[in-house]
Amino acid sequence: MYKTLTVIREEYRALAGVLHGLQYLVKEVAEGRVQPDFELLNAMVTYILAFPVRLHHPKEDKYLFSALRSRDAQIAQVLDELEAEHVKDREYAEALRDALQKYEKARGELQALTAALDRYAAFQWAHMRKEEDLVLPAAERMLGAGDWTAIDAAFESNQDPLVGVRVAEE
Repeated sequence: MYKTLTVIREEYRALAGVLHGLQYLVKEVAEGRVQPDFELLNAMVTYILAFPVRLHHPKEDKYLFSALRSRDAQIAQVLDELEAEHVKDREYAEALRDALQKYEKARGELQALTAALDRYAAFQWAHMRKEEDLVLPAAERMLGAGDWTAIDAAFESNQDPLVGVRVAEE
């Protein structure tokens, strides 16, 4: 197994954990069982914006997808869809951040936050599933050792605080 595939799967698990946790907390707030912890909620949304959107997706596009695209023209349509979804991911994540900020200012906006979170989570589950079911197996089959050396080097530099890699000072 190549390092990149392990890193990507660990990053999926980390993002899934953040999403499940965020959905759980928002549901608990909506049902009146807990008061909103805005520091925690903001940290979770910041993670979504800072890691998957700004680091994970660009590396997939630049290294993994481009290498795979050069090996298999038939997967190009799936890669095009995923790259477009990477742009959509940023839009949905920013909408989630905006909804949280509005809720923090005006507690009556919880329904909008819940809707933005549900939209983002559903989108993200489908996106990750497509990558895991179609792209990662294709990459394992089609890419050679030389391809993986460059891809692995790029992904090993990821600094996701949720998968145990050194955290950047910021």
